[in-house]
Amino acid sequence: MAVNAKKFVPTIVRQSHGLQRFMLLLGFAIIAIFLFVAVFAPWLAPYDFNADRTADGVVFGTQQAPSAAHWFGTTVGGTDVLSRVIFGTRTAVEVILLAVVLSGVIGVPLGLVSGFLGGWLDRILVLIMDALYAFPSLLLAIVVAIVLSGGSSSAFGGIMAAAISITVVFIPQYFRVIRNATIAVKVEPYVDSARVVGVRTPRILRKHIFSNVSSSLPVIGTLNASEAILTLAGLGFLGFGIEPSAAAEWGYDLNKAMPDASSGIWWTGVFPGLAIVLIVLGATLVGESLNDILNPLLRNRGTDSTSADEAELAHQFEEITGGEDASVEIRTAAVATDANRVVALSLTDLEVTFQTDGGQVHAVNGVSFDVAPGEVVAVVGESGSGKSVSSRAILGLLPSTAEVGGSVTLGDRELLGMSADQLRPIRGDQVSMVFQEPSTALNPVYTVGWQIIEGLQAHTKISKKDARKRAVELLEMVGMPDPEHRVDYYPHQLSGGQKQRVVIAMAIACEPDVIIADEPTTALDVTVQAAILELLLSLRERLGTAIVLITHNMGVVADMADRVVVMYRGNVVESAPSRELFASPKHPYTRALLDAVPHLGRENGPGLVDANELVLKVDDLVVEFPGRFGQPTFRAVDHVSLEVRKGEVLGLVGESGSGKSTIGRTAVGLQQPTSGTIDVSGNRISGLSDRELRPYRSRFGFVFQDPASSLNPRMSIGQCIAEPLHVQTEMTQKEVDTKVRSLLESVELGGSYAERFPHELSGGQRQRVSLARALSLDPDLLIADEPTSALDVSVQARVLELFTELQHRLQFACLFISHDLAVVDTLANRVAVMQDGKLVEIGPREQVLGNPQEDYTKRLIAAVPVPDPVEQRRRREERGHLLTDIS
Repeated sequence: MAVNAKKFVPTIVRQSHGLQRFMLLLGFAIIAIFLFVAVFAPWLAPYDFNADRTADGVVFGTQQAPSAAHWFGTTVGGTDVLSRVIFGTRTAVEVILLAVVLSGVIGVPLGLVSGFLGGWLDRILVLIMDALYAFPSLLLAIVVAIVLSGGSSSAFGGIMAAAISITVVFIPQYFRVIRNATIAVKVEPYVDSARVVGVRTPRILRKHIFSNVSSSLPVIGTLNASEAILTLAGLGFLGFGIEPSAAAEWGYDLNKAMPDASSGIWWTGVFPGLAIVLIVLGATLVGESLNDILNPLLRNRGTDSTSADEAELAHQFEEITGGEDASVEIRTAAVATDANRVVALSLTDLEVTFQTDGGQVHAVNGVSFDVAPGEVVAVVGESGSGKSVSSRAILGLLPSTAEVGGSVTLGDRELLGMSADQLRPIRGDQVSMVFQEPSTALNPVYTVGWQIIEGLQAHTKISKKDARKRAVELLEMVGMPDPEHRVDYYPHQLSGGQKQRVVIAMAIACEPDVIIADEPTTALDVTVQAAILELLLSLRERLGTAIVLITHNMGVVADMADRVVVMYRGNVVESAPSRELFASPKHPYTRALLDAVPHLGRENGPGLVDANELVLKVDDLVVEFPGRFGQPTFRAVDHVSLEVRKGEVLGLVGESGSGKSTIGRTAVGLQQPTSGTIDVSGNRISGLSDRELRPYRSRFGFVFQDPASSLNPRMSIGQCIAEPLHVQTEMTQKEVDTKVRSLLESVELGGSYAERFPHELSGGQRQRVSLARALSLDPDLLIADEPTSALDVSVQARVLELFTELQHRLQFACLFISHDLAVVDTLANRVAVMQDGKLVEIGPREQVLGNPQEDYTKRLIAAVPVPDPVEQRRRREERGHLLTDIS
């Protein structure tokens, strides 16, 4: 029987490579040798650490050089240096282990409690830790050692005093790291998921917080170990260490060796010093290697991170095509272009392969398309199709692990193979890029004007004064309000739409031949999205720029694109003019993609359920958040009243910041109201503490926006779903396991998924698990906060279908929060529209979405692009002035 050798190799070693692995293994080897010497010191040392004569009473003599009798020589007092080094190893290891363990045992819980609870306790602990951290570490250790030693001459007392003095130095380090990590983790949706079902604070700290912040402890521990060695040596060297008669200590030996150095007696100081250097080297190598290996930003992730998504999409594709490859003929037709056609940018047989920890990943396979001046070509496809990788390959923006082949020509120049220096004058000047997330594309520490000016001065000889004037002109061109003043704004002072306008201004600053817009509207509200699309189209008309639009939003494609290129798993499966593709898609994948897109006004949504009993009643709700640094309070929800009945879905819509999610969080006790009342199934829950709310937690569930962050990555799927059952019921483990399997079956996942972890599932599968968890206690009320916004359209369609089936069968009341009006049109019985914290319109779905009464609702509906170029053109003409004031 073959034996898999890999399973005997620790995971941490398998994740390392090359020099990094060599450093890790070398560090482990050095540490292992010192640990072995420490454990077996009495048997390895030829003499006792203070012995100056043999067992027969023969004196060693003083200052003997290294010899066969004394390998490391002897000291001025006649003791054997080798024996002192060996026993010094035991002392060092004991002190290091005690110091690292004690500081972790004290610092970690303090950091957890301080970061999670906050308030006055956090402020006091931070003040104490900062005071300790302000002391020089060695000076602080000396002070503590003096206080603790108290004349103790025993080895145990001396070792404990030294360990505690070093512990006091290390506690603030553990506290700071764990507290900061806890503050970041406690706002994760999976922690809120635990709070919603009534999980108590100790379990949240243990299962949800500590399990996700503890990954940094091995790094801190190993790096602190090396610092502990140096601190211990410093204490001994200065005479504040362990009593010399009680235990051997390297720092003390170095102190005594100083007079010998001037007399040519080198061995009494070299060997203790070498021991310190080697053990510090070993601990540092392990610590630094672990820091690199455990840091996800420094790792090349392999196919395991996306295998579930790819497997699900591959299964879909096989079902759609019947297992036949229908892409070759269409892909060939896609590149058979008119020989007389003038093109600004052309891709021919582009291939991109990544070398990752999991092996080679073929991201792009023979992609070919072109774009002419003044033309908009949309590249569409679901996540993992290779859209963004293709666009980044054009400008050489891929990481060093990428291997690129084929051809990319700008006019008559080949771009592939150019060095960074050769590409620099092309980037931004002839080909520019609009990135998906403007908040990360802009540097937060510089004004937006400075960032535009930087690009201008990089490509043109222009004075700073003229560049600033040009920056103002560009901001005015992209519709920025008050550009003369906002040119000096920092990114955080602008809205999402305004930041995207700045990014577009940077992209057109040098009037490029080609603009690559990578998901330019994904993070924006529909009204702002509409304004940005209008802007891009106007720029195309004014400048004649070719635009490569990368998106998964088929409504945006219908609104903007002249031609469409459809990609699936790195391949082009269809390419056609926009109207032709929407009217008569040839490839089954394209047809399935278009069928999965919800269409506003086309769906026959559910009717009213006025006769059912009331489940959620929100009456005159006000939620305010305190302002910072003397600023007034911010009113997120302003006197809102609404109701949801059994078996009803109330769609809550509005732009970002309108207060939708705040209402949802307040409805389940995750946020306390400032005034007003909330009743769930006849029980008043507003104003109750977490302890008082716990008995009512089984009455409501919550499905969060991001399925990846709503499940604890350290818990299996079965554990995630079972947690509400353990907290709220008296079910036995066997009954819980049975219920978990039943819930997984109800969301179309098998019982075998219970043993998997969230990272092993696709996005759609994770959201189904979130739904199963939310429904595990058969709640009366379900809050669904943007539950499908993070999913591809085909996955979204299946999740919505499943949601509808479960809602009809279980008849729970649902507050469905979304900015996607087409999705709400599919699901909701009634629709409520929010603007700036106020409820501006509420009524039956067909009335609010079909015949809105309020101007704001009309603007929202007019801004939604529909996946039909003909209808979208009509809607664009009809909406007229509705969107002209959007910024």
